[in-house]
Amino acid sequence: MIDIRVLTPITTEDFRDDSPLNETAPIGCKISTITLQRGPASVESAIDEVLAAPGVIDAACRAEADGCDAVVIDCMLDPALEAAREAVTIPVVGAGEAGMKVAATFGDFSVVTVLQRQEPAFQRLARQYGLAGDMVSVHGIGVSVLDLEQDREASIEATIRAAKVARDRDSAKSIVFGCTGMLGYAAPTAEALNWPEECVIDPLMNAINVAFLAIKSGEKTSKDDHPFPDRKRVVGFEEWTALNNLMSGR
Repeated sequence: MIDIRVLTPITTEDFRDDSPLNETAPIGCKISTITLQRGPASVESAIDEVLAAPGVIDAACRAEADGCDAVVIDCMLDPALEAAREAVTIPVVGAGEAGMKVAATFGDFSVVTVLQRQEPAFQRLARQYGLAGDMVSVHGIGVSVLDLEQDREASIEATIRAAKVARDRDSAKSIVFGCTGMLGYAAPTAEALNWPEECVIDPLMNAINVAFLAIKSGEKTSKDDHPFPDRKRVVGFEEWTALNNLMSGR
């Protein structure tokens, strides 16, 4: 059985229904989930990313120590993705990187996300992943991460409206959701667009599938590309056992 740890880099528990994860995971795949003990309530800004980073690194180390086969960072902004890859040898998949790359395989794509303020972050990620020429637009639906489930039907309707603008005005050939909290929005959005479901990417399920295939193919995190950090003293993170073990030497 392949064990994938889904690392949700926020402190808010039960902010969405996670039951679809194991229900739709590949056969032979077990999903375990974890949130942070310390950090932001949600990740919607660069400040939130920084606040989440120590917990992401620590949780990635713990996942490897627990015998997990891969880690998925459950956030489209990919907080601490490169740092987590430095910390472990198992594959670490960022929902943002994996989602945007699969969206680009269909041609020009748009990101439909929670808040419009995230547009610069997605532009930065598109450049980082070599996809700046493929991402044609970013559309926020005006609903924060933690409010997505307060009125799920209204959130899905807003998502569909934004997706139709991306299709009709921006000529997007695919949509990737800019928030993993939109779990389960893909099917109704694809139906409303009259698109095949694979053209509307649910980033969390996509990242799990990417991680699963990476494990099946025997991939590891390259220590040439992501070498372990040099040993050094770190002050102020004494309770982060895994993080301190990493910095003091493996």
